[in-house]
Amino acid sequence: MATLTLPNRRVMRRQQELVTSEFAWDNSSSALSVPAFSTQSPFTPVLPSVTDSVPPQASFVDGSDSSLICPTGGKIGNFTLDFDETKPGPLFNPSRDIWFSQGFLIAPPSAQTSQSYNPSSGGQLVEFVPPSLPSSSHSSVGDTAEIGVGPNAPNHCFRFDFQGASLGCAAEGAENWCEFEVSAYRYNDVLGREESIAWSETKRIPACPSFPHGNCRLTPVLFDGYANITSILINLRVGAELRVWWGDDFKFGWSDNGCEAAACRANAVPQPTKREVIESAARRGVWHWTPSGLKRMDDEYIWESV
Repeated sequence: MATLTLPNRRVMRRQQELVTSEFAWDNSSSALSVPAFSTQSPFTPVLPSVTDSVPPQASFVDGSDSSLICPTGGKIGNFTLDFDETKPGPLFNPSRDIWFSQGFLIAPPSAQTSQSYNPSSGGQLVEFVPPSLPSSSHSSVGDTAEIGVGPNAPNHCFRFDFQGASLGCAAEGAENWCEFEVSAYRYNDVLGREESIAWSETKRIPACPSFPHGNCRLTPVLFDGYANITSILINLRVGAELRVWWGDDFKFGWSDNGCEAAACRANAVPQPTKREVIESAARRGVWHWTPSGLKRMDDEYIWESV
């Protein structure tokens, strides 16, 4: 397997916020022009061509009382994605109705033992490798992580609230901070695409003193104001550099928990990942973090993850 040294990447600098062991936030409004889930993304709806990937296990908490009176049940309440039942490999979509962009993956079992960060719950966590890091030929546009409802964005019943996650990044203790810039997007029916709702903030999370040697803990972060949206965009930087980052226990809640919305979500037509997306990943390769640099996954993990 090839091992790569990570190159530097410049990024924009924005308002900062410190996140300590206590939950904290301080939102700053700013308009962003980068559309989430563009027509060039793998989120274009298609007829089923492959079977769905095994979804991360989701635990439901604080469910709406409407679940007691809706005659057909449906998808109601809050849920947490912990990735513990997800197969190693690229994180193909959807995962319990939530879609993840290129760059998200679950590390192979052999690499999980040497990961610096421990899952905040269970046995696995998700990793995001900015696509431009393994090769300078990639466009930096894809280095923004996207999490949302993908092709279901035009449907109002799929709007959600993003509530929190546990996060960490590839930063040594002397580098002090991981800066996660998170922006909210909502589908605009008139424009026919997602646009910024002018809600953005930067979470400053302490770097792990023992990175990259292991035993690092993810930092739990609460997000306030990310309501009635269809996606979030995440940019991570350490100083002025792009870095790999990790996450676990992503917390979501459906914005509308009425019976009609619950039935709408339950009856939505499945949207498997396009076959060409899988084939493209195999040609391009999927890279994961190791203490000695990025390594390319065996292609078998790509095919077995769907």
